[in-house]
Amino acid sequence: MTGTAVAPKIRETAIDWIVRFESGMMSPADHQALQQWRLASAEHEYAWQRVTSLPLTLQPGAHLLADATARRALESAGADPLRRRQVLKCLLGLGLLGGLSWQGADSTLVRAAFATYRTATGERHRWTLADGSSLWLNTASAVSLDFSAYLRSVQLIEGEVALDAQVESRPLQLVTPDALLSSREANLLVRHDQQGTWITVLRGWVDVSSPRNPSPVAVAAGWQTRVDRQGVGAPRQSDGFLAQAWLRGILPAERMRLDVLLAELSRYRPGVLRCSEQVAGLRVTGSFQLDDTDAALALVAHALPVRIERRTRYWVTVVPV
Repeated sequence: MTGTAVAPKIRETAIDWIVRFESGMMSPADHQALQQWRLASAEHEYAWQRVTSLPLTLQPGAHLLADATARRALESAGADPLRRRQVLKCLLGLGLLGGLSWQGADSTLVRAAFATYRTATGERHRWTLADGSSLWLNTASAVSLDFSAYLRSVQLIEGEVALDAQVESRPLQLVTPDALLSSREANLLVRHDQQGTWITVLRGWVDVSSPRNPSPVAVAAGWQTRVDRQGVGAPRQSDGFLAQAWLRGILPAERMRLDVLLAELSRYRPGVLRCSEQVAGLRVTGSFQLDDTDAALALVAHALPVRIERRTRYWVTVVPV
């Protein structure tokens, strides 16, 4: 069932089960009930497999009781303080990964786990959609699709997508956390991060709107814009060839600040990649392979007066020579 959307009610049930399962508070009868639920349908089992892929990491946080799923889980633990601590630990792990407060089935973490398509860190992948459109996901990205008889809807949950949409009678809608894109036919790149949503149109045109700018702004081929908390920015010309470089596995840099380059490379490798303040402003030019970030770092060390300091494979710092 890869690429299949999960019904919200089944998704919520799967989350309830994983909270209880990870807490260690399930009785033999509960384990049997979970097994029966998983065997009841292929969608139940698919939802279970997706939710068990969620990374569980304990981090400090609060505001758990504001969520109905968290309340139900804590109430089911009863008065036993040990059980309640176990449930709380599981909820913190599910909902506060990276310092985000628990948001139940609406959190980015959970929505990404149940996405139609997703990629891991360092992975890029292409799919051909049911309408013949081509969809690429960059590293650590997730999208959910909802194609009906009247509308083709693509929701970018996190990361970056390249969508070459085929023309047909149904309109195309692409949604990010802060932008709404509408078109009939377009080839476009969309990236969402903490600064907002970047839209680059390679072919066709796209109407872009946001909660602050409900009136759409037309963005034509060869142009790009950014949507942030201030609304939709004025379109400006873009270099489509450079914008598509990640599709070819390349990060091009033209006098790019070292800290900016490392921030981009860090998207393609697990762990921490950073530089000291003394070298952050150094400028670097070159083409760096996204599929081999260690080779990219070696190239940086060859081009600049820096060295690569590795505490572990997952903790790398670029420092002065």
